[in-house]
Amino acid sequence: MRLCRGQMNPRSFKSVLLKLAALCIGVALSLVVIDFAIRLIPEKKSPRVKLPLFRTSGMPFNSLRYQDFEYPQPKGLNVFRIITVGDSFTEGGYTSFENSYPKKLEYYLNHFGNNKGTNYQVINMSRGGRSTIQEVGLIKHHAGELKPDLVILGYCLNDPEDWVQGSVYLQKLREKCCYHQFIKPEGWESFFYNHSALVRLVTQRIFNSRVKAGHIKYFHKLYRDSYPGWQEAKASLRELADLSRTSHIPVRVVIFPLFPYGLGENYPFSDIHEKLHSVFEEAGLRYIDLFPVFKDMDHTSLEYIPYKDPHPSEFADRIAAETLWQDLMREGLTPEGKKPDADVISPKAPPKW
Repeated sequence: MRLCRGQMNPRSFKSVLLKLAALCIGVALSLVVIDFAIRLIPEKKSPRVKLPLFRTSGMPFNSLRYQDFEYPQPKGLNVFRIITVGDSFTEGGYTSFENSYPKKLEYYLNHFGNNKGTNYQVINMSRGGRSTIQEVGLIKHHAGELKPDLVILGYCLNDPEDWVQGSVYLQKLREKCCYHQFIKPEGWESFFYNHSALVRLVTQRIFNSRVKAGHIKYFHKLYRDSYPGWQEAKASLRELADLSRTSHIPVRVVIFPLFPYGLGENYPFSDIHEKLHSVFEEAGLRYIDLFPVFKDMDHTSLEYIPYKDPHPSEFADRIAAETLWQDLMREGLTPEGKKPDADVISPKAPPKW
């Protein structure tokens, strides 16, 4: 039988169908094998974390309604009082109470290089979720009552968030930037997700990539000049600088980097740190940026629970306290005066309250 031009030979057509069928079967079998292989890989679970008995968040409240010691008021003789104010990074959260960086700093000041027998008190007035606006307002409210000799403001990169006045905007921004926990697929998609390890793996990897990119975008939007929260934060920092000058109370701002994004050359928030430096310098506030201190370190050793809870670990808090101690000693912000060789330390007896 003669075939017209453009007409396929039945045998050739059948051959193509067989090849397509073989290809589909091969792909299907490959996916099944890959899915089975993924199931054989042990699931990586977060290690069980035993919370310390005397963790910061488990301490009783003092009369100021903060989880810290009850310090006598007014100040006694030979007392040098520091107040630390910040969010959850400074509060200490689930680290051991004595290992949060404010308490570590108190220990170092009282025990190392304290040649004049000064009684150092570091009163931690931090609470998770607070913004720069709230923190500066707190300092202004308590400065007259507590009469601090030094103020330390802990700064985290989400501090411009204004959840009091701009909660609706921030919630929409978080949704837009995929700033939320993983949500399992629903409907017909849930069938493939629940029954295929390969689908679960691909779905979660895609989500993780979107979340990382979204988080970076979210933090940068907090520092846009058009965002009211950032403008209010800058105004609050200028107020803090004014308070420092008029009351003769030195202030140190401690900038914490965001650990989960790596601390190398590709750290995605270097431009935000530079912007903060300019703002602090223009306001006349001295600052300590911890990014150079933590640079190139393994971020998993600095996080409370790696890949799950990015708050500072006790190791990170210790480094922060040591950096602060060295800075205060070298700059002469304590009764000891300037100590260029602040790395040389000598233990002293525990202080008596």
